Amino acid sequence: MSETADLERWIIDYPQLIDDSLLVVTNQFGSWSASNDSARERPDILALSTSGELVVMELKRDGDRRVHLQAITYGALVAGFTKETLAQAHADWLARERGEHISADEALDRLTGHLDSQWNEELFTLPRLLLVAEHFPAQVLTTVQWLATAAPAITIECHEYQLFRDPSGLCVSFQRLFPVDTLEDRRLRPAVTAATNETREQAATNRRRARSAKIIVEHGLIPAGAPLTLELGGLCRPEVKAQVDAWLAEDANRGRITWANDPLRPLVWAAEPGKKWTPSALRNTIFALAGAPEPNFSAGDAWCYNERTLWSVASDADEA
Repeated sequence: MSETADLERWIIDYPQLIDDSLLVVTNQFGSWSASNDSARERPDILALSTSGELVVMELKRDGDRRVHLQAITYGALVAGFTKETLAQAHADWLARERGEHISADEALDRLTGHLDSQWNEELFTLPRLLLVAEHFPAQVLTTVQWLATAAPAITIECHEYQLFRDPSGLCVSFQRLFPVDTLEDRRLRPAVTAATNETREQAATNRRRARSAKIIVEHGLIPAGAPLTLELGGLCRPEVKAQVDAWLAEDANRGRITWANDPLRPLVWAAEPGKKWTPSALRNTIFALAGAPEPNFSAGDAWCYNERTLWSVASDADEA
């Protein structure tokens, strides 16, 4: 088995093996340049989380004592992306890898539709570093643990995988080794600077909000088929709210949204039956069809069940 042909391909085809919030943007991206220099570094995989964070994945077939150093370099390079350059990279990747030719604007729409949180380029400055290897040498784990304390603004994870055979053939399993606390992003961290701390806390909050649907499904907090409403009070300007509400009221099916027990696409819209939606994708579509400005609030704060936001309902799992 090889690092590129097998391990990298598995994760590109099934990013949910690592994290079900990820959309692959590109792989082996190497277009870096400055006015007087360039770089040849190529991150294995660059992904976008539903929280709006960029995720840099560095993969190793076995173990590597320098994997964390490579990931830090790649993270610094990736931090310079903008929405436009990220969309162009995604469009180029789709053409190269899948023979799908779309414009950069169409790629940007796809990336935006993946999000369940506010689309904010400030989050790009603190990409998540995700290391995947068959095993991690002690010096790597020691360094990663030290970084988590000394540079709390940097989010770095270690995922181990195992290969094994069963009657169906060759299989692979993935497990997060560090951080072991799945509630790590809920812990308050010391500030490095006010701006950095604010961005870091926003990223953590966005991750929690983006996971709301998954938490609700896992704990059975909303029954399948239950009606949901789009409540915009306080989330956008009054005239925008009135515009969207009026458009929804023009057709009964437009405002009929129900819950499906799907952790990624939990919404069903009567106006387009047979299709499931992420909270942000349906919100964005409704705003676009209503002729309203692009929304910039968390979708988890707008969709409500029994007059409670999805974010609020998901918080019940913490209290249980």
